[in-house]
Amino acid sequence: MIQKHLVQAQYWHDPLNDDLYKKHSLFLADINQERAVNETYKKNLQRLEKFVMVKFLQDSVVDPVVSEWFGFLKTGQAKETETLQESLLYKEVRADRLGLAAMDKAGKLVFLASEGDHLQFTREWFDANLLPFLR
Repeated sequence: MIQKHLVQAQYWHDPLNDDLYKKHSLFLADINQERAVNETYKKNLQRLEKFVMVKFLQDSVVDPVVSEWFGFLKTGQAKETETLQESLLYKEVRADRLGLAAMDKAGKLVFLASEGDHLQFTREWFDANLLPFLR
């Protein structure tokens, strides 16, 4: 019910109850193709020249912060994290549901980090780090 009224709740992924998350997620499980593969999602993502992800190193909104780079908590617990490259989403060729492993191998994934809290960066940082990808 909360997901229908508060967009931020649509990003919740319960690491201790994956089945419940997949069943009731209104957005995240769908866009991450955790219930079924939508080839259109994958093809559209693959069409990007670069997929630029920014991790805010003192983020107080996103938890775990590593999820800003497609990492997450290791399955079945809520303490240890894993990077995208350590995840099943990435390692299993047949499970490359989003095509992120293929994009990484093609040099299309860009991992940037910024000091500061959620979406807090200077104009100088934006101009130096993000603007080159928008030209």
